Amino acid sequence: MNFNGLPLHPLVVHLVVVLAPAAALLAITYGLAPRWRWWSRLPLLVASVVGALATYVAAASGDSLKEALGERSQLIEVHEMWAGRLQASMWVLALLSLVAWWVLPVITPLEGRSDRAARYGALVTPLRVVLPIVGLIVIFLVFKTGDAGARAVWAG
Repeated sequence: MNFNGLPLHPLVVHLVVVLAPAAALLAITYGLAPRWRWWSRLPLLVASVVGALATYVAAASGDSLKEALGERSQLIEVHEMWAGRLQASMWVLALLSLVAWWVLPVITPLEGRSDRAARYGALVTPLRVVLPIVGLIVIFLVFKTGDAGARAVWAG
């Protein structure tokens, strides 16, 4: 996969490197700071869904680049392993963000009260715990994937 004569993988990777940690930090904020949900709600949903789509495109373009180069090294396989985990965690974060967007109550600055009834009360606490945990996992996986990719490029 190419874009304007350049391999698509290094271009798309930069989108992942920006959106995945941004979505993760927003997930941590959304889960731990209820008063900030009103402004972080839509950015979390957009960043996590677009970030998950970007990880898919990065993985597909990475496979295409690997085939075009004809290389098979241990460093590339390690990068692929971490990238697969990152892709899965981003889809989990996107799904959790969608559920949290619908379920978790938001206190608006204008009204000062919740915008949803407590009809999903059983899901509120698990989401408030799981969202920050998945956010931390995504940050860790972005680091490990990027580190493995850099080693594959510069040392391999």
